[in-house]
Amino acid sequence: MPIDKRRESKLIAVIYADVSGAGDAHVDRRLRPALERLNQLFAPAVAEPFAVTGACRGEGALADPAQAPLCISVLRESLAPLQLSVGVGIGTVEQVRDSAADGRDVYSVARRALQIAMRDDSLCRYLGTGDAGDVLLGALSRLVDPLIRARTLKQWEAIAAYRELGHQRDVAERLGVTRQSVGDRLTAGHRRAVEEADAAVATYLSYFRRQRFTP
Repeated sequence: MPIDKRRESKLIAVIYADVSGAGDAHVDRRLRPALERLNQLFAPAVAEPFAVTGACRGEGALADPAQAPLCISVLRESLAPLQLSVGVGIGTVEQVRDSAADGRDVYSVARRALQIAMRDDSLCRYLGTGDAGDVLLGALSRLVDPLIRARTLKQWEAIAAYRELGHQRDVAERLGVTRQSVGDRLTAGHRRAVEEADAAVATYLSYFRRQRFTP
């Protein structure tokens, strides 16, 4: 589905995702519903629906780039413990797919971001916010990489359930464990630290959007 250029925001975030850790068939069976879930949860911000685009790969675009960190975290939680590498390209709607021969369109930027992330064995890379912005967002992403990689399956389950339910008591009931156990898993999984990093990235992307498009 082509991007709707009538949207108020001209700046978008194109997200390319690559999943590893199991056979292609198993990954695709999990990736498709996870991407469909993003389309539902982030419907107001979706500029191009998320979809599987190849073996173990998916992509989509958000009309509000500041939603990208949360979107990626939700996708990670849906696919855990599979490892997810993500490239995010920030650019304008006018820079549509393959529109620039020099590879500066936002889709090419996202593709290059994913290539860099996979080359450097990192979990996420942002490109398109300028040299200083890209370095800053890259540093923030690298800081939380070890925290995300270290999560156990039980920690992932608790974090995903807490995001959905919002209360440790409800999470405990769903998982059949004590509230203390839920709190321990959230703490050990560094939920708050990762969410703070996501918030920092989102804040910068909002700032970048205002600076670029405010008269």
